[in-house]
Amino acid sequence: MASTLSEWTTKPVTVLTCDGRLITGTLEGYDQLQNLILVHSYESVYSMDSPMEKVELGLFVVRGDNVAVISDCDGDDDDEGGEEDVRAEPIKGIYGNR
Repeated sequence: MASTLSEWTTKPVTVLTCDGRLITGTLEGYDQLQNLILVHSYESVYSMDSPMEKVELGLFVVRGDNVAVISDCDGDDDDEGGEEDVRAEPIKGIYGNR
């Protein structure tokens, strides 16, 4: 995992956290515990009642034990244009679902 993260440093990534948050930002750094430092980050919040909302976070630290999935992304969401109209059920956390 660490070799992949070193390749993604200074590139846009999307992180799905264990509590169901979807955070996108530029990977600025990480450590051996998979703690992540993201800059220029935002959270994508989905709802069935309203379009997807981007909540600006700026500098954001994700604890390694809260990381479920890390994905690289191209960062060109302006080209698709329709992402803000997407409506979906919020992502459920991977623990505590009963």
